[in-house]
This record gives sequence, C-alpha cells and structure tokens, in this order.
Amino acid sequence: MKYLQDHWIGVLLLAGIGFIHFRDIPDKLGETAYLGWLYILLVAGCAAAGAWLLSSHWKNGYGLGLLISAGSIIFYVLTRTTGLPNAKDDIGNWAEPSGIIALVMEVAFVVLSVIQLRPAPTIQAVNSAVN
Repeated sequence: MKYLQDHWIGVLLLAGIGFIHFRDIPDKLGETAYLGWLYILLVAGCAAAGAWLLSSHWKNGYGLGLLISAGSIIFYVLTRTTGLPNAKDDIGNWAEPSGIIALVMEVAFVVLSVIQLRPAPTIQAVNSAVN
C-alpha cells in the first residue's frame, strides 16, 4: 500500500468528486440525458484514475484526474454562464452547495496534479542552483 501512503489526498479528492456527481446521476438523466451520461463517465473516470493512483502507474491517474477535473470546472462555468444545449436551468446558480464543494475539490485536484506531474529536478539543476 505504498502508493496509498503517497497519493491518499488524490484518491480522497477523486472519491469526493465522483460521489457528488454519482448522487446527481438520476436527476441529470431525467432532465438532460447527455449530461447524465457525462456524469456516469466522470464517475467511471474518477474510479479509474483513483485505481491508477494506487498502482505504479500513478502518473496516469493524475493525468486522467486532471483531465476530468479541468473538464468539470469548464462545464461548471459553462452551465452557470451560457448554459449548455437543452440545459439552461442552472444559469446563474452559483450558490448550489454540492456544486461549490465539487468545484473546490476539482480545483484542489488540478493543483495537486500539477505539483505531482511536474518534472523532478535533475542533479545538474540542483548543483547549479547551489553554486
């Protein structure tokens, strides 16, 4: 479980993002079917990314989670500003608690992913910085 010790924050963030969207799937499928299916893909993607974080392929987990989180942020902003096709009900609805919580977790995962995926400093770069 070495990878869980190293990447537990990412796993928890993905679980939270997935859970919030999972709870809303029935409503979204009833309102706007394509958004419901996007939620299903998001939940499956969060599960896959979390599984990768628990393996030696953890970079793939951060990459997939970054893609999911950034996409969710973009869709959140679009649904609150211009709306999406057949989904104009959330325009201006910035204060929905579950949306805000999901947004905070998605932004946190984006920041965590950027930190985890940045290249490690090379010995030569470290030596030049010291001198």
